[in-house]
Amino acid sequence: MKTNKLAKISVLILLLLLTVGVELLFARAGGGGSSSRSSGGGGDLGIIYLIFYLMQIIPFPFNFIILGIVIFLYISANKKQSKNRSAFKSFPGQTEGGQAGTNNVKGYAPFLKTNPNFNEQEFLHKVDTAFMGIQKAWSEKDISKARRYISDGVHQRFLTQIEMMGILKQTNIISDIKIDNIWIDKIESDGEFDIIHAGISAYANDIFKSELSKSLNTDVSEDFIEYWSFIRKKSSKNKDLYGTVECPNCRAPLDGKNSDVVKCTFCGTLLNNGDYDWILSEITQANDYAASRTSRRKLDHVASEIAKKAFEDESSVQLIEDKASNAYLQVISAQSTNSYDKVKRFISDSYAEKLSTLKTNDLIAYNRLFLNDVSLIGAGKTETDNILYISIRSSFQRIKLLEKNRISKIDPFVVSKTEVLVFKKALNGGKSKGSLYAGSCPACGGAVEDELATKCSYCGTAYNRGNKDWVVQDIISMEEYTAISSKNMTSSVKAAVIDGVYDIKDYAMNNIMMIIAADGTFDSRERQLAEAVAKKFGYKSNIIEPLFKQAASGRLSIKMPEDRKKREKIYSLMFKAAMADNDLSSEESKLLDDVKKVYLSA
Repeated sequence: MKTNKLAKISVLILLLLLTVGVELLFARAGGGGSSSRSSGGGGDLGIIYLIFYLMQIIPFPFNFIILGIVIFLYISANKKQSKNRSAFKSFPGQTEGGQAGTNNVKGYAPFLKTNPNFNEQEFLHKVDTAFMGIQKAWSEKDISKARRYISDGVHQRFLTQIEMMGILKQTNIISDIKIDNIWIDKIESDGEFDIIHAGISAYANDIFKSELSKSLNTDVSEDFIEYWSFIRKKSSKNKDLYGTVECPNCRAPLDGKNSDVVKCTFCGTLLNNGDYDWILSEITQANDYAASRTSRRKLDHVASEIAKKAFEDESSVQLIEDKASNAYLQVISAQSTNSYDKVKRFISDSYAEKLSTLKTNDLIAYNRLFLNDVSLIGAGKTETDNILYISIRSSFQRIKLLEKNRISKIDPFVVSKTEVLVFKKALNGGKSKGSLYAGSCPACGGAVEDELATKCSYCGTAYNRGNKDWVVQDIISMEEYTAISSKNMTSSVKAAVIDGVYDIKDYAMNNIMMIIAADGTFDSRERQLAEAVAKKFGYKSNIIEPLFKQAASGRLSIKMPEDRKKREKIYSLMFKAAMADNDLSSEESKLLDDVKKVYLSA
């Protein structure tokens, strides 16, 4: 009788766990569906306490039965959490525009409270104008007409790629552009700025041709989705930079002569600082946008803490990241051509010395060069300077130029890596009056008239001391960052969080699509294989087409984490997928061999 009573009590406790406790269990284990990397580990303590409590109040053997059930639920919760952590779990897709589509947009309601006169259709029209204008400017290799409404970092991305195309004697003609839809995906507040992330679903013919080698050519007609991020000061005067070629301050015509500095030649007004209108500050491919969302919560939290502690006089994390991307690309360009004079004004003397030791006689260009993600991840202090750490994940294919217009591929395919750019700025340096990355002296605001100069011609300030603006102290590997992150930083994101933007199966799915696209075709057999892999990994089939299109056009890269054991597991998944139909093409076999050499060689 007593045993029956205990059994009934155990059943009641079990029912309580199933009806009430499961929700608690899931919330503790994974932070309510967010990545477990964002929780502080308190969930594990909650589970341990719950187990200990059950073992105390329930007699043997029912306590062990309940314990088994609790452990089972905990493991199930973690599996569900891990599945939700996937970058491709909810692959970004097209969203209907208009007011109905923005009702559930994150950040839209609070933004409207402070911007009651915001006209959504007017904003979307500006996105349309920017998108079409930039496609035309890119094809013509002249970005000056769009310069007034793009950030310095975005401008530098275009300039660097155009420079590389010139070295490789390439043209990239984009034609038959059709925009299917533009929508607002998310709105954020960043210091004194608002940021609107807009999704663009479009179609285009994208043709790359090189006079040096046919192996650098691609010809793709594709539907694609990109995310364009626009930034504007909360105190903006709400002028129009898109439908006019007049200065928003003095109404003088903008002649485009100062395209690199973006200043009105009559009144000196800086156009692209967000004072007047929305400025394009980031372009992100759909797969990278999906991946960044998985770790964004943790990164944003740390970036917010860094902003409070490390640079109270700064206005925006986004602007810091924009400067970092600008500086990084200019350094990459300088290394490519072995000419460092143009970057000396914003790199420290110690880093300039380091770069001089890396000089070679080789001329190296980039067939593809994309910045996939730029994120503020850490901060520290020395006796004289604030230090910031910005992770930069890039995709690229390096080409070595040989005599008689011949080339050699250093990277057999588009590869990816993550580096950390280290910024420094003097303690209590105060707010700058200009920007080294916008061609003006941070001490007095005077124009940088000679890009090779290291001192201001007006006030005599040495640019690269970091007294008023951030300068590059170093660019280090993720391993080096890991070694110092726990010792010398006041705030930091662990390397595992950055590395974990993709789950193992995300890396594998991404790379398998590269293998499938290796021969440039996507036949029914390969589509079935891709669908089978997607289903096995728990993805919806709608991720397959955009990933293949990006792979075929050279926009998708082989991605690997820093951890070698994870790389081995991913390679194994790639190999098994490629061999699923017992038919390994020569292109697929070569790609697998190259992946092994690049990422798994000793």
